[in-house]
Amino acid sequence: MNTKQKKSVIISFILTILHTLFCNFYTQIYAFMNVQNWLSLFIAFTLILRSLLLLALFWLGLRSIQKNKKIALFYILLFFFNLVMSFIFY
Repeated sequence: MNTKQKKSVIISFILTILHTLFCNFYTQIYAFMNVQNWLSLFIAFTLILRSLLLLALFWLGLRSIQKNKKIALFYILLFFFNLVMSFIFY
C-alpha cells in the first residue's frame, strides 16, 4: 500500500468511528431535538450527512480498489457496516 491508500484507509476509519459515535447518541440527540421542536431539521440533516458519509466511503473505496484489488473486501465491509449502523440505531 502506498501513502495515498493508507490515507484513504485512515479517513475511512475516522469516518466510521464518527458515524458509530453519532449512532450511539442518536436517541438522546433525537429526544433533545424533539423537545426543542427542531426534529424535522435534525432528521433532514441526518439523512444528508449519512448519504454524504456513504458516498465518501464509496468514492474512497472505488479509488483504492482500482489500484489494489486486495483491499476490496475491507471497503465493502466498511460500507455495509456503516449502512447497517443507520438502521440498527434508527
